[in-house]
Amino acid sequence: MTMTAYDQIELFGLTETGTDELPIPNDLELQGRAVGDAFDAIIGTIQNTGLGSEVEPLAHAFATMFQRRATVTEEAVDRLKDKIAALIRAQDGSEVAEMELDAAQRQFETTQEKADALRLMAEAAAEAYERETGDAYVPVTGNRTTRRAMETGAVFEAKRLLEAADRAEAERNTVKGTFIAVAGASDWTDHARIFARLDAARARCPDMVLCHKGSKGAERIAAAWARSRKVPQVLFRPNWNAHAKAAPFRANDEMLRARLRGVILFGGGGIGLNLAEKAEKKGLHVARIAADGPEAALTQARARKSAQGMKQAA
Repeated sequence: MTMTAYDQIELFGLTETGTDELPIPNDLELQGRAVGDAFDAIIGTIQNTGLGSEVEPLAHAFATMFQRRATVTEEAVDRLKDKIAALIRAQDGSEVAEMELDAAQRQFETTQEKADALRLMAEAAAEAYERETGDAYVPVTGNRTTRRAMETGAVFEAKRLLEAADRAEAERNTVKGTFIAVAGASDWTDHARIFARLDAARARCPDMVLCHKGSKGAERIAAAWARSRKVPQVLFRPNWNAHAKAAPFRANDEMLRARLRGVILFGGGGIGLNLAEKAEKKGLHVARIAADGPEAALTQARARKSAQGMKQAA
């Protein structure tokens, strides 16, 4: 039996935080079920009845509802852009500042996805209004969120100008140096070995830039090393919403598409071994640092078996 929103509220309660971590429906569901079916249900019910004169104002109100939510969400995206820019300027190498920046980036990505979905729904609702009434949809206030039908050459050129400016700004903020990736076991606790190994790597590459996925264990320790040594970090965070179980493997692929010069693998772990094996196939240097203790060999064997079982997900 399908659980409705009311069933969920009754079972779990109504929360203030919402469900932003859940995946957003695909475009067809947003245009068809969320907008098209709802529009037909409202307007189809009152057509050819005594409420026929209300078709146009109700259809306009329906489209305006999505338009306003899309506009509000886009404004939230702009505010988050400004917040991230301010946090970048304020970075002092502390863990608190880094965590705040990471949180802002995650919030930006989620809000951007919502804004894209709402823009699509707003345009679908506007087009439904136009099909029903034969008139062009004009919002009560502001401009139409998506301007597919009325984008002039001047608007197109202006957008290209802004995009070029954004690319130039991104280029100025690009981290430069020798990119070294770190991966490893999630249960790694030997801080001293990681610090010593990364110190040695930095001695050979003074312009070293640390790349990692932010996973617990070895990568978190490496991130702490980078903060203590004032070494730049580039985080390749897995996109779980988009790629599900394959997310960390996709993050590995993104890392390999960067300017990587080598990989340091601390201990086992199927995801880390996946990165190491792909890096070796590309001809990159890979340093494998085994875990200490009598169970080190067993840990590595388990990790390799795990990697083989996960290849399909990659």
